[in-house]
Amino acid sequence: MAEEQRRDEEMEREAVQADTEKTEEKKSSGGSAFEGIYDQLPNISIRSLDKFILLCVIGLVAVIVFGVLRANHIF
Repeated sequence: MAEEQRRDEEMEREAVQADTEKTEEKKSSGGSAFEGIYDQLPNISIRSLDKFILLCVIGLVAVIVFGVLRANHIF
C-alpha cells in the first residue's frame, strides 16, 4: 500500500515536471524578441518607458536628418 502511494506520488511529480517543461518551451519559442520585455523590467511605469523610447526615436531621426543635410552642404 505504501509502495502504491509512492508510485502515485512519483507519477504525479513526473507529470507536473513534464507540464512545466512544455510551458517553458512554449514561452521561449514563440512570439517576437520583445515579447514580455515589460515583465522583466523592475517597477517602471509603461508610460514612462514608452516616452523614453519615443524620445530616443526622435533623437535618432534628428541625427539622421542633420547628417543628410550636412552631406548635402546645407549646414
